[in-house]
Amino acid sequence: MWGKLKRKYVVGDSFTLTTEEARKLCRCSKSDIGPIMKKLCNVGALTLLQSGKAGKSSGRAALYRREV
Repeated sequence: MWGKLKRKYVVGDSFTLTTEEARKLCRCSKSDIGPIMKKLCNVGALTLLQSGKAGKSSGRAALYRREV
């Protein structure tokens, strides 16, 4: 997943990423997205600027910034 994010976004770029978009990007299950994104934040590759709100009609996706 990191390789795909690395190709799509430049360093310092902020981007929103819904669970559905991330699932399609890395071709894995929805339950795998949370731990993967948390690990990328802990390693320092990404920073979570704003956490997303659960629900299909909430309209608020997680906002990340690429650091490395």
